[in-house]
Amino acid sequence: MASLVTGIGYIGSRLVELLLDRGETVIGLDNLFSTDREAIRRLEDRPGFTFLEGDVADEGAVRRAFTAEQRVNTVYHLAAQSSSSPAAASVGYSERANLVGPRVVLEQACAAGVSTFIFGGSIQVYGRHATGVVDESHPYGPILDISHLSKLYVEKLMEMFSITRGLRCISARLALVYGVSPVTKSDPVFMTAPNKFCLQVARGEPIRVNSSAFNPTSMIHVDDAARGLMTLAQWPRPGYSPVNLLGETASVTQVARLVQKIASHWGMVVALECPEGVPSRGALPEFRSAMAGIGFQPQRSLQRDLPAVLDHFLTSTQHSAPSTQHPGGGEHSAPSTQHPPEVAE
Repeated sequence: MASLVTGIGYIGSRLVELLLDRGETVIGLDNLFSTDREAIRRLEDRPGFTFLEGDVADEGAVRRAFTAEQRVNTVYHLAAQSSSSPAAASVGYSERANLVGPRVVLEQACAAGVSTFIFGGSIQVYGRHATGVVDESHPYGPILDISHLSKLYVEKLMEMFSITRGLRCISARLALVYGVSPVTKSDPVFMTAPNKFCLQVARGEPIRVNSSAFNPTSMIHVDDAARGLMTLAQWPRPGYSPVNLLGETASVTQVARLVQKIASHWGMVVALECPEGVPSRGALPEFRSAMAGIGFQPQRSLQRDLPAVLDHFLTSTQHSAPSTQHPGGGEHSAPSTQHPPEVAE
């Protein structure tokens, strides 16, 4: 049996690594819209991995993926135009990738006799201002962009396929993902806030946060996200299930201050551009996940793992720039193993 991973990007590339580490056969499908081909070549060097270049909205390309190697038992559907930025792609491309693509993959998965279909969803389906207990029964909230609106459509599409075709479908409602993976994006329009802040520091820029940066949300390291997706392949319930895949709760402002303190710990002076004043807040949302019932717990943390993200971008910026100095003026050395100070608002 094999697993099919659509979208060998930021999360998908790490998922492929972990599946291969476990000895699985993996087929990868990606159209290289925003993925580094060299990173995929490195994965192709590993036994058990077959890469196919193709679009998930192309029925022929998807059919080839299901007949490429061994029979596919599990699909991890991560291919999507994931950015909410209008600069990332046209609305037409986003709709093709995020609406047509999932339908085509679901149809071909059923035709191929797949047993489990796991979708890379988002906790943004609850809206940006969710309050109270935010578990899988929490209602959908306001959606502000096409990319996240498509997550609702795919969830209902999976529910339909589970009822009409008997396919076990799971929407992994992913927290905001950060950390270093084989395909770590360096274009800000495709980056989440923690990684983008580290990139800004590496480039000698101020950390810039917007007016929504005080809203608490859940954040998860890419390793935990990939492990969680693999755990969901063993989900015990039939039919359709939405499942929160969570890390720790923090606001974007807290993360910005943590990155600033990590940089300061390494001798860099970094400005933080933040909206004036802090909006009054009610009780923090309490994010909960049904995955706790099957023993899954995140192992990584912002406090421990953001230094590695900053180091990644400092190193890559060094390699692409004539100067070998850090933005703060000091020579780059290996990060200290001492944890940076805790951040509090």
